[in-house]
Amino acid sequence: MMVKSRSAALLSRLNRRLLVLTCYAGYLLMTLAWTLLEQPWRWFAVIPLGMVSILAMGLLMMPALLGVSDGADNLLDERQVQLRNEGYVWAYRLLGTAVILSALYLMMASGSSWWLPRTELALQAVFWGVWGLAITLPTAVIAWREPDSSKEE
Repeated sequence: MMVKSRSAALLSRLNRRLLVLTCYAGYLLMTLAWTLLEQPWRWFAVIPLGMVSILAMGLLMMPALLGVSDGADNLLDERQVQLRNEGYVWAYRLLGTAVILSALYLMMASGSSWWLPRTELALQAVFWGVWGLAITLPTAVIAWREPDSSKEE
């Protein structure tokens, strides 16, 4: 016998999708602002974008707060377990594709004039981007795909 989920959807599907976009687009914009803008304007863009991105990432790391189907099997019903498992499959497919495309890019860029992370700052940006993607992508996929609770009932 499955136990009913204890979490109700706290955010609508649109708001969950905006949260996912805020996390990833905010990080990309922050990285672009850091590399393209000069001092002191760089800080006026990077600090707010960084705060918003970190807040969105923190919310994505707390799926129970979002009310999405990401948790232990005993807290979810059968539909939610299926949604969670499908979300993880899609997340690992996306992450695997990103790793393969990154490796291909590195192979092609090593002998050309394409951009490669050569400075400490660029390496940090790539590292933290990959780290953030890896820890939030499963919940982000689930939050993106899960329907509103009003449509379930």
